[in-house]
Amino acid sequence: MGENDSLPGGRAATTFIQEPTLRALFLIPYCVLVALLCAPPAWSAPDSSSGANASIEQPSVTNPSTTPPSSDAGNDVTVFPGVSEIVSRLATLSTNLAATQTQLDEIAAMEQIKDNLDKVMDRQHTLDQRIKELGDPEQWSFERLLETRSVLVSQQSNLATIFDSLSAKLTTLDNLRNQWQQRKTFWSEWKIYLVKERTEFPEADFDRSVEKCSALLKNIADTSGKLIEVQQQMVMVQDGNDTSIRQIDTALKNLRAQIFKKTARSFFSSEFYQQFNAELKVQVKENFKLVQWYRKSYLHDYWWVAVMQLMLALGLAVNLRKHRKNNDASQWNILFRHPWAAGLFMAFATLSPLYKAPPLAWTFYLLLISVITASILVAGIVPERRHAMLIWLLAFIYLVSMFLQVIGLPLPLLRLYLAVLSLVGIPLLVWMCALSRRNKDSWQLIIGQRIGAILLAISLIAQLGGYSTLSMRLVDASIKTVFVLLMVYMVMRLTQGGVDYLLRHPWAQSWKFFKIFGSRLSKKINHLMVGALSVYAVLYTVQIWGGSDSVTTTWSKIKDLGFTFGNVELTLSTLIMMVLIMYLAFTLSWLVRSLFDVEVVGPRYMDSGLRDSLKTLLHYVIISCGLLLTLGALGIGLQNFAVIAGALGIGIGFGLQNIVNNFISGLILLFERPIKLGDRIILDGEWAIVRKIGLRSTVIETYNQAEIIVPNSQLISEKVTNLTHSNSRARITIDVGVAYGENIERVLEILKEEAKNNSTVLKYPEPSPLFVAFGASSLDFKLRVWLDNFDQSLDVKSDLSVAIYKRFDKEGIAIPFPQRDLHLRSVSENVWRQWRGEKPPVDSQPAFEMEEEHQTGSDHE
Repeated sequence: MGENDSLPGGRAATTFIQEPTLRALFLIPYCVLVALLCAPPAWSAPDSSSGANASIEQPSVTNPSTTPPSSDAGNDVTVFPGVSEIVSRLATLSTNLAATQTQLDEIAAMEQIKDNLDKVMDRQHTLDQRIKELGDPEQWSFERLLETRSVLVSQQSNLATIFDSLSAKLTTLDNLRNQWQQRKTFWSEWKIYLVKERTEFPEADFDRSVEKCSALLKNIADTSGKLIEVQQQMVMVQDGNDTSIRQIDTALKNLRAQIFKKTARSFFSSEFYQQFNAELKVQVKENFKLVQWYRKSYLHDYWWVAVMQLMLALGLAVNLRKHRKNNDASQWNILFRHPWAAGLFMAFATLSPLYKAPPLAWTFYLLLISVITASILVAGIVPERRHAMLIWLLAFIYLVSMFLQVIGLPLPLLRLYLAVLSLVGIPLLVWMCALSRRNKDSWQLIIGQRIGAILLAISLIAQLGGYSTLSMRLVDASIKTVFVLLMVYMVMRLTQGGVDYLLRHPWAQSWKFFKIFGSRLSKKINHLMVGALSVYAVLYTVQIWGGSDSVTTTWSKIKDLGFTFGNVELTLSTLIMMVLIMYLAFTLSWLVRSLFDVEVVGPRYMDSGLRDSLKTLLHYVIISCGLLLTLGALGIGLQNFAVIAGALGIGIGFGLQNIVNNFISGLILLFERPIKLGDRIILDGEWAIVRKIGLRSTVIETYNQAEIIVPNSQLISEKVTNLTHSNSRARITIDVGVAYGENIERVLEILKEEAKNNSTVLKYPEPSPLFVAFGASSLDFKLRVWLDNFDQSLDVKSDLSVAIYKRFDKEGIAIPFPQRDLHLRSVSENVWRQWRGEKPPVDSQPAFEMEEEHQTGSDHE
């Protein structure tokens, strides 16, 4: 018995240690082992548990007056506690009985479960009756099938929740039954043991303990029986609900399979026109009566969503009217012009997803408000009135089509409506397309009008030929797709306007970060919102054309599409997750670096090179973390990096040594910092400025605005002249020459005075004029001056040269220049005549008589 009593605790500990999420805590098993070795045996402490789930009373071996319950492996003899522990164990048993009874009372309190069960059963009965009234699901419209299936799936979820709650309670009762059965057995066998030992003990207390355990076990069995009865009722309701779902799924499957099949009579058949009789009129009235325009139970469950929508719409409209004159966000101009339409649209667009499995009529109410308000807003954005008329026409057609689906218009009348719609819509779209081309509208609008005309033509041909399912799906899906795109466009525009409005608010502009980087932050947030809305629009479009009942169902069907490459499975959901992680990583990197610029570097001085090095390291650390998360999304664990490292080693050995060399050199440049951003360097005779230091290459810009990409390894292995490595001071030298005979001392004084008169030249070190050489034509001097900033070198050199020239001219000091004397050996007679103004004769000789001979001689030589 003692051995069995210790099993639950041992199993729990083993399960805890084997949890995968706790493997990283590898020190815990060693701590537990040390504790077990140092502590007394498990049965040495008396049972002090006060809960109903506590283990059964454990005998004590540390009490000298008792005998521990031990079992000999060979003789199977169990030793029980002594008489001295009877009183303490009776007290513990009473405490556990009271706690367990309280827990049983809580489990047996099934009022809430019964209320939920009654509501679910009433709803299931209503659903079954509704399905029976509507007739054979094979004759239903596509939208009605989707609506009914959505309601049934919601009902299935509610049933599963109640069933899981009942199962959890039954599991708890089973555990209690096992525990108290062990306690009952323990007291019975302890009594037998004491009788055999002929020890005096209060037998009545033992009998009462066994009776209490038996009574509690009976109470547990009764409670379990009640729960099992309720669970059986739940199973019956679930079976009926599952049957209805299977029936609806079969009808949907058959309807999808009939899209490219002839499902009705052709318009050229006389049998088609025979359907328009008195029975058709009666069917229209009966279908209209079956529409649940007001479902009290649904409104009772979701009244709070409707109240939230109205309050949000009212609050937004009032605020938009209040701030109409203060509007400075171009994206929100339309909202301030139509505040009530904007408030209703935003309230219903954001909170309508809270409705779970809405009835078809309730969906029509939501669409009615959303489509009208969206049409008002979109019509106010488009530049041309004819575009606004087209939007209103589409809205009207969409609402009429939805209304006909809600009332369940019989198939012959619905086909006639679609045929008339196609006949009117085709020439209208063709005319509008021609008008758009004449007015040079956007190519998206022209293509959309052409596609609409083509789809209507296909729908008309299919309808005339009897392919009614294909025709209805084309028209219905096309109109819904147009309005989905319009809704998404409006939400994008409102989101962008909202972000711009918030970031331009005076409160946001009071923060230096938003003042400097607000526009860039707005763009990044807008890009993220555009991506999310685009994904949602694509999913909704796939739902419309694929015939799913919700976006969630569509996503569950397509998220696992992909391919497997080795042990890596790349699916659509994984691809989206990877793109999102990397975008967020780059955005977070930019945000951290921008905050670093404003909050860390801004209030205090920091060297620009050090600042840019830290920002670069922050960028690569964050991107590396994003890359690790991306690999984790792909299912590549850290243990697989050993294989990647081996592959990289082979790659480095064969052809990547230059890339790795540049990468390591980039790290050296960032940490050792021999050159920094903004340094003026001389590389291969080129004077340049360091503009960017990457992990592979460095970008330098020459003084003629040309950018040179230099591998990092070249900056590490070759000699580079850094003119501003430790400081930005620079020395310039100006060469000056004066004519022989000038006063050398006076020239030196003038050079020094002009250098001191220039405010940019540093006073210390002082300007240094030097007489350096006797030139071929002049006396050569050098003027050396120091500047605080290297960027001023060319300007100061030019200013000093101009000042020296003017001062020499004022002082009468001549600046010589090289001269050449030309000696003519012989001159033709014609030259003299021309010089005297005489006209040379026609047959005169050339100016230089020996020119031809001299040229010939030169060629020969």
